[in-house]
Amino acid sequence: MIDDTYGPEDWGWRHEFHAAWAAMSDPGPGGRPLAPARVTGRERHLYELVFPDFAGRAGFPDATGAAGSPRMARRIEGASVSGRFEYEARGPSDYPVTGDWVLVDPEEGGSRIHAALPRRTALSRGMAGDETGEQVLAVNVDTLLLVFGLDGGRNFLVRLLERALVAARNSGASACVVLNKADLASAEDKERAVAEASRAASVPVIAVSARTGEGLDELAAMLSPGETVGMLGKSGVGKSALVNALGGGAALAAEGANRDGDLRGRHTTTSSRLFRLGSGVLLIDGPGIRELKLWGDVDGLEGGFPEIAELAGGCRFADCSHSGEPGCAIREALESGAIEQSRYLAWLELRRELTWLERRVDDKARREDELRWKHIAKDQKAMKKLRD
Repeated sequence: MIDDTYGPEDWGWRHEFHAAWAAMSDPGPGGRPLAPARVTGRERHLYELVFPDFAGRAGFPDATGAAGSPRMARRIEGASVSGRFEYEARGPSDYPVTGDWVLVDPEEGGSRIHAALPRRTALSRGMAGDETGEQVLAVNVDTLLLVFGLDGGRNFLVRLLERALVAARNSGASACVVLNKADLASAEDKERAVAEASRAASVPVIAVSARTGEGLDELAAMLSPGETVGMLGKSGVGKSALVNALGGGAALAAEGANRDGDLRGRHTTTSSRLFRLGSGVLLIDGPGIRELKLWGDVDGLEGGFPEIAELAGGCRFADCSHSGEPGCAIREALESGAIEQSRYLAWLELRRELTWLERRVDDKARREDELRWKHIAKDQKAMKKLRD
């Protein structure tokens, strides 16, 4: 598929990426300079890449490749990481994901990824199960849409919204709460959901309907051409329908239905994909989440609980644990009714979770570092023995 009418800015290229690319002066195989491409899809360790047209841009290698080959303003599928990339990766989170800018060799036709540029933002969650690790969902996202459904069931939960706001804050992206399927809610239920979401969030809250078009103009007006927009939400809240609606009705993504009885959605999107809409907005649609284990630091709580974070700065003691000390501004706000008990308890729970995560990650990093130095010492002894 040829996209030779679109330049790099149309695919989300920023000045920061150019500076990072220029700093990575290590050439690829054969001493040739590497060219940038953006990851628009991933299936396991095979990637779909798009090559914007950098023709005439100062400092970039000629992207025409071998003699007679077309200019690299196109897509390819099935690219893989190079052996060197795989060897230097410290863990799963280092591998490219949808939204990444990677470096490829034009002479290879872009079939191998040799390096990745530093990420401006990264939406992550904790790995499922007992393992402590980071699962990166999407990167280089400018605006993150936190999508919920107003069709009843468990598609809109304030506690999940609070978690999603913390995840958005830790990602580095700005956020917007989107309450989809407004046409399936009564006026009273919709008004109540918007009020609850607005109390929890210090970001815009918009009620929309991908089916009827309600609120879509307001949402579209917030998004700009060349901006990368991500979506986070459970299955069945209508993320794929939103992609299609914002895309002007084009069938860009499959839409699913909810199961009868519990209104839980089916997983219609199995991997993240980046779409370029007719408006020029870049939209990443990913699979619905079943759980959202937080990944990041305690500072991210400001995203989901801005009023509590503001109060914490007014405590008498700098190391106040906000659990009963004298002069605690949060306790005083609880006693006066300025903040709700349920909000405080939810904040306390997430604070404990993130504090535990920070300690666990630090312990894991320390153990890995000790193990690495043990291997280095062992190798040094073996080398000395060979020399002797």
